[in-house]
Amino acid sequence: MEAEVQDYTQQLHNLEEKLAEHAQKERQYKEEYEEAGRVHAESIQRDSSITNKLEELKMKLHEGQRNSTKRHDVLEFVKRKKKTAMDEKKKCEREKKEKDVEINGAQGMAQQRCERVASARPAKDLEQQIRNMEIRIQQGTRSNVNVEDVSRRYHEAKTKYEEIKETVSKMKSFSKRLEKTLNDRQERYFKFRKEICIRLKYFFVMNLSQRGYTGKLDVDHERRHLSMQLNVDTSGASSDTHDVRTLSGGERSFSTVCFICSLWNIMESPFRCLDEFDVFMDLYNRRITMNLLMEHASQTPRQRQYILFTPQDMSTFSKKFKNIKILQLAAPERQET
Repeated sequence: MEAEVQDYTQQLHNLEEKLAEHAQKERQYKEEYEEAGRVHAESIQRDSSITNKLEELKMKLHEGQRNSTKRHDVLEFVKRKKKTAMDEKKKCEREKKEKDVEINGAQGMAQQRCERVASARPAKDLEQQIRNMEIRIQQGTRSNVNVEDVSRRYHEAKTKYEEIKETVSKMKSFSKRLEKTLNDRQERYFKFRKEICIRLKYFFVMNLSQRGYTGKLDVDHERRHLSMQLNVDTSGASSDTHDVRTLSGGERSFSTVCFICSLWNIMESPFRCLDEFDVFMDLYNRRITMNLLMEHASQTPRQRQYILFTPQDMSTFSKKFKNIKILQLAAPERQET
């Protein structure tokens, strides 16, 4: 509507300019006509061409007057159109204000009943749903259904739903925090386990070097498998490692003690016990093993207590190391049959 008004305004402006132009021409033609009339009155006998010119100017004058009248009529028509368009615009603005008031009132009434629900459904579908709901309400009224009771039950159910929804939301948030905490603990656990394995392998190699042996530990956490590979060639002629099961009894016992001492280095335990660890050892390996155990015990803090059970004689070690107490049990009496 505003664009139409602007168009009519522009046309009116153009016509006014043309009307002013024709008025100027009309005055010019009129002046020429009057001048020609004077000349014609004075010299009508002498120059017949002036008469022709005068007739021509009359025709132009009449044509200019007709054009001026026509443009004046067009100007009036455009003015009437502009006025009609302005009236229509004002009418539309009034209707818009009335509709805005109706919409605001309807929105206020709707918000008193429930919160605004965002929906992408077309208005026709919503109107049809409203009509269906009104029909159901009327049917419920005719069937003696208590609307207040239904409304009360609806609000109770809605309140319970909101409470359950809030509880579920809190539980989901708590579950996410627990999951994050668990992932952090697992990450720290795997890192700690890796560091422990590195320390275990290091101490195992260091303990083997007390006897001149070399070897390695392979720890497979996925299969929960531990394997020890040893090279008992102290001459250095061979660098091949062998599985501990292929070694002699004394070598297996020594490697087991080295492994246990390595575990003690990475564990925090106040009591550390070994039972009959030197049964299959010869005197040389037993001496090396006992020196390893005693040195390990003497280098640890006083809060640790070592208890070693062995059927072998320990008198020679009590003289070499301090803070050692030997408790020797009497030999059991055996009845001869």
